[in-house]
Amino acid sequence: MTTATKAKASSTTVTLPRAELLEALTAVGRAVQSRGPKPILQNVRIGDGLISGTDLEVRIDRTIGEVCEPFLVPYERLLAIVRAATGDEVTLKAGATTVTVKCGGGKWELPTEDVNEYPTWEPADLKAVCRLPADQFARAAKATTYATDTESSRYALGAVLIEVQGGNPTWVATDGRRLACVETETDQAVDDSATLVPSRVLDIVAGMATGDGSVQIEANAKEVRFELDGVTITGTLIDGRFPRWRDVLGDQTGEPSVIDVAELLAAVRSAAIVTSEQSKGIDLAWAGDKLTLSARSAEYGESTVRCTVTSAGTTSATKLDPRFVTEFLRSIPPDEEPQVDVYATSPQDRVLLRCGPYTGVIMPLAAE
Repeated sequence: MTTATKAKASSTTVTLPRAELLEALTAVGRAVQSRGPKPILQNVRIGDGLISGTDLEVRIDRTIGEVCEPFLVPYERLLAIVRAATGDEVTLKAGATTVTVKCGGGKWELPTEDVNEYPTWEPADLKAVCRLPADQFARAAKATTYATDTESSRYALGAVLIEVQGGNPTWVATDGRRLACVETETDQAVDDSATLVPSRVLDIVAGMATGDGSVQIEANAKEVRFELDGVTITGTLIDGRFPRWRDVLGDQTGEPSVIDVAELLAAVRSAAIVTSEQSKGIDLAWAGDKLTLSARSAEYGESTVRCTVTSAGTTSATKLDPRFVTEFLRSIPPDEEPQVDVYATSPQDRVLLRCGPYTGVIMPLAAE
């Protein structure tokens, strides 16, 4: 765990700039329980140069500029105080059963619990997985977490696989009906590895991965740790078996049809307007430089939408879930390549979509 440079902590009083405290509380709040069977987890731990929050699956530690003996504060009450107060600094002083909070002209007495009962731990034997620029990390997380299935008990479909082979990491997620894959690069020498990270943990880290910094990823057999810009996020890894994703991805066959990403996204959304839960597929038919998307449902009627094909390939007609196509196209960053390659070999085979380092696989729906 990353910590601030520690002086000897001999006081249970700490004074922090209100803006700094608010930023720290906002960061660790993603791991604080609002309710549950363990009320102590509704607190944050302040001490040793850190503010920490945990729900036992995720822990977030944010460095602060002051070092003190650790104590607990109810998270929601403290956050409300810091947001409502008008002073520039917040002083917290812990007693045996209460914490006194002062800011501006206000003073609050909050109940506290025994800090020794608060769960803390230090992951052991961590090894470097990879280090990525913060923006690249956020993009990879966005482009994979949407394809996970957190409700599934089959395999480890609620996780994103970060697989390092030959020095560079590949991010992969699947829910059994579609697959998302992103190729990234790391700027450090690392061994080959495979790490199954819960999608929730990646979402939390991606929400903090802003600016020009980097995200360092380390893991052992049970836990993963992310370090970035004064924040450390520790999460429990998913224990399970990930599908043989390279078999699902397969090889590219035939020539792709090339389509503008924005135009295809608009066409899919338009065609899907008449779909229903019972008839949720859209048919894709290729003819020269045109792609026709059509849908039909007893409840909402019919649709026919055409879009231009930049380069016609050997693509076959197919039927897809429009939500899967839309989510893949939306995961492509606006500054990425403007066109997507579409490979579809037959109505029964998977459809492969590729745009730069972003790859999507979508299994077809049965024709009605």
